[in-house]
Amino acid sequence: MLFPELPGLPLPFRLRSLGVGHQQEPIRRPHGYPHHQWIQVRSGSLALALGELRGVVRAGDGFYLRPNEPHSYVAEAGGAVVDWMAFDGSGVEEALGNGPLTSSGIYRLSDLEAVDRALVRAWTTASARGNNGSQLSACVYDLLMALTEAAAGLGQVSVAAGLGRLEPVLAALAHRPAAPWDVGALASMIGVTPQHLGKLFRRALGQSPLEYMVRLRLNRALQLLVERPDLRVHEVGEAVGYPDTNYFIRLFRQREGSTPGQFRSLHLGE
Repeated sequence: MLFPELPGLPLPFRLRSLGVGHQQEPIRRPHGYPHHQWIQVRSGSLALALGELRGVVRAGDGFYLRPNEPHSYVAEAGGAVVDWMAFDGSGVEEALGNGPLTSSGIYRLSDLEAVDRALVRAWTTASARGNNGSQLSACVYDLLMALTEAAAGLGQVSVAAGLGRLEPVLAALAHRPAAPWDVGALASMIGVTPQHLGKLFRRALGQSPLEYMVRLRLNRALQLLVERPDLRVHEVGEAVGYPDTNYFIRLFRQREGSTPGQFRSLHLGE
């Protein structure tokens, strides 16, 4: 168990306490804890009480606690070994806002090894002589990024797992971006409804299937405008799935801030 001494620097992420391979004793905090906490179970299981939530955290899962939220947890029969990190700092809320840890609760981990590595790296850094606040700040950030990729609330899908589920759809779009895809056809590739496909896209990529396809097509158009100066604008539009030239130019200008012709002139020095 470590409680690092922190310099008086306005660091965006501050490591407050850390434990690896800790035999968990019963914890009861009716007024919560002053810092953010991530606690994951290495072996055994914990019974967690958090507001109205009552749940069991099993080996390979973890739970996130926001500051000052009343909670208690106790090892079930056989005990429990946990790893944890407590942290705060001006950058924490923004970092957490980009991932799944938006509220206190139990989370599943699709990539336990990546989160383990971040915790062990933090432990090694905090234990070493001569470590500084910037190094520890980076360790907190590394953990938050690992959790952003790997953690998912119960009944949800993590970013990493979501991308894996979408792989056939993403491969088809990349291979044939100009094809007349519709959401129903894409959803059928992985055996889900169009509504569920939209949820998977927003969870894993932060955008709808249509938005992703438009971005993919326009990226290809940008490439063709520069690499194939022999192609006319209407030919570029057709090549990326927009046979209506007026619509292609309007969409391009809306997304890129210039017409296709202006973009080509700027990048080819015409």
